[in-house]
Amino acid sequence: MNSASRLTTIDSKKRRFPYAPTIFSRRWEGVHFSSGFTLVELIVVIVIVGTLASIAVPLYLHYSETAKVREGLGMIKAIMTSQKLERMKTAKFYTAAGGSTSTTFLEKGIDVRDSVYFTYETVGDADKFVVTATATAESDMTGTITYDSSTRTWSCTGGIIEKMLPQESE
Repeated sequence: MNSASRLTTIDSKKRRFPYAPTIFSRRWEGVHFSSGFTLVELIVVIVIVGTLASIAVPLYLHYSETAKVREGLGMIKAIMTSQKLERMKTAKFYTAAGGSTSTTFLEKGIDVRDSVYFTYETVGDADKFVVTATATAESDMTGTITYDSSTRTWSCTGGIIEKMLPQESE
């Protein structure tokens, strides 16, 4: 095989497979393919994760606040039930305010000592009672939840949102 026919063979192979490494080409010997991510790929991932976090964090905070308020509402409803039972027994509502609230509630069958997010008080007389739950420092919330039996209404103050309260009246 002479040198002219050999060059023709090499050229024809390069035309058919111009980027394939061959034994006839030395172009690919020094080529190094880098592995990893490009800056654009990393920025896209960071933008996607940031967007998901900006949606998820406020939703989680709202759910945790709602759960704390639900604990307070559950305890208020237990106090309301005990007030109604007291009214049937003694024809008046009881008062649990000040330093003796835990003892008074415990005597009525309600254990408020395990409540972390609210402290509870109730003021009653012959005709009506009012139950108040005040947010503690551990709840990371401010404000109160109040139920008034004379008007059968719920109200709230501070950072507690009105939507979290029951819609029906008792």
